[in-house]
Amino acid sequence: MDSDEEFQFESDDDGWGDQQEEDEETIKIENTFYEADDNKRHDPQKALSQFYEVVSAEKARGDEINYRFKALQNIVILCCRLGRLDEMAQQYQELLALMDKVTRNDASDAINTILDSVSGSGASASGGAAGSGDLSKLERVYALTLTRLKQNTSNQRLWFNTSVKLAKLYLDTQEFGKLQTLIRDLHKSCTTPDGADDTSKGSALLEIYALEIQLCTVTKNSLRMKEIYPKTINLTSAIADPRNVAVIRESGGKMYMSEKKWQSAYNEFFEAFKNYQETGSGRARIMLKYVVLANMLACMDINPFDSREAKVYQEDPEIKAMSELRQAFDNNDVSTIDKLLTSSRAGILRDPLIKEYLEDLLRNIRLQVLKKLVAPYRTAGIDYLSKELNVPKDEVISLLVQLILDEKINGGIDATGGYLQMYTESSSNHMRYSKCKQWVETLQKINNSLNSRLTNMAGAR
Repeated sequence: MDSDEEFQFESDDDGWGDQQEEDEETIKIENTFYEADDNKRHDPQKALSQFYEVVSAEKARGDEINYRFKALQNIVILCCRLGRLDEMAQQYQELLALMDKVTRNDASDAINTILDSVSGSGASASGGAAGSGDLSKLERVYALTLTRLKQNTSNQRLWFNTSVKLAKLYLDTQEFGKLQTLIRDLHKSCTTPDGADDTSKGSALLEIYALEIQLCTVTKNSLRMKEIYPKTINLTSAIADPRNVAVIRESGGKMYMSEKKWQSAYNEFFEAFKNYQETGSGRARIMLKYVVLANMLACMDINPFDSREAKVYQEDPEIKAMSELRQAFDNNDVSTIDKLLTSSRAGILRDPLIKEYLEDLLRNIRLQVLKKLVAPYRTAGIDYLSKELNVPKDEVISLLVQLILDEKINGGIDATGGYLQMYTESSSNHMRYSKCKQWVETLQKINNSLNSRLTNMAGAR
C-alpha cells in the first residue's frame, strides 16, 4: 500500500507541474499582450515586438488563438503607422487566414478597425483626401480583404460593407471610374435573376443608390439622377439607415435647386436636416443653412427657425447669421441683407452652394422688397427705387417687368418719364376697356377692307 500511495502521489505531482507550467505560459502571453497594448501609443516599436512575441508564443502551442488574432490586428495597424507596408500586407494576410477560427463578430470588428485605421492614416494633413501613394496602400488592403471575403461565402454582409467603404474612399479621392465599376458590382449583389432590384434587400439598395446619387451630384449627371432618385423614394420596405436617407435627400435637394424648384428643394433639405440630426452628424448644421436658402428662394411664409429641430442651433454663429438674413428678408431690410452677405464674420458666402445661388437669392429678395416698396404708391420714380434697392436702374426695370408679368403688381412702366404707374381697380378696368375698344376697331378696319376687296372683285366680273 505504501508503495502504491507513493506512486499515486508522484503521478499527481507530475500532472500538476505540467498544468502549472502551462498556466504560467498563458499568464505570460496575456501579460505580454496587455503590456504591448499599453506601449502602442508612446512606444510603437516596442509594442510591435511584444505583439510578435504573443503571436510566436501562441503558434508554438498549436491551434490556440486566444490572443494571436488580436495581436495580429495590432501588428497590422502598427506596421501601417510605421510605414512598413509590405510587412503590414503580409501580417494582414495571416490575420485573414484565421478568420474562420474566430466568431463572425470578432472577424468583422477586426477588419472594420483595420480599414478605419488604415484609411485614417492615409488622409493627408491638408484636406483629408488620400494621396496617390496612400490610395495605393489602401487599395492593397481592401483588395486582400475582398479577395478573402469572396472565398468566405458565409459572411456576405461583411463583403458588402467592406465594398461600400472602398466605394466611399473612391468617392472622396474622385476615382469616379473605379467607383462606377464597384457600384455596378454592388448592385448585382442586390438584384433578382432577371436583373430587377431585389426589394427584400431594400437597405442595401438604398446604400448603393446613395453612393450613385452622390456620384451623379459630383459629376453633374442630372439625367441619371432623375432616373434613380424616384427609386430611392419608392423603397418604402427598407429599414432605412438615416445616414443614407440624409445623403439621398441632400442630393435630391441639390437636384431640385438646379431645376429652380425651390419648394421641392426646401422639402428635401428639411428631410436631410432631420436625418442628419438624428445621427448626430455635423452636416445637420449645413443642411439647416440650405433649408433657409431654399425657404427664401421659394418666398415661403414659414420660418424654418420656428421648428423644434432648428431651435437647437440658434446660438451657432453660422446659423445665427442665416437667421438674421431670414429676419432681414421678412423686414425688407436690403442694407442689412447686403451687409450680412458681404460680412466675413457671418461667412454666409463661404458655402459653395449658397454662393452658386446668390444671384437667384438676391433677385428674389429684391423682387419681394420692390413689391412691398411700391405697394403704397400710385407712381414711383425709377431713380427712387434704384436708390432704395441699391441697384442700377436697368435692374429695377427688369424687376418691375417680372412683377408685372407675374401679376404680382398691377401697373405699367413709363420708360420716357422714368416712373412706374400703379393702376387702381377702376383705372385697370378703364385700360382693359380701352384695349378691347382698340381691338374691336382694328377688327372693324380689317372687315371693311375685306368687304371693299370683295366688292371690287365682283365689279370686275
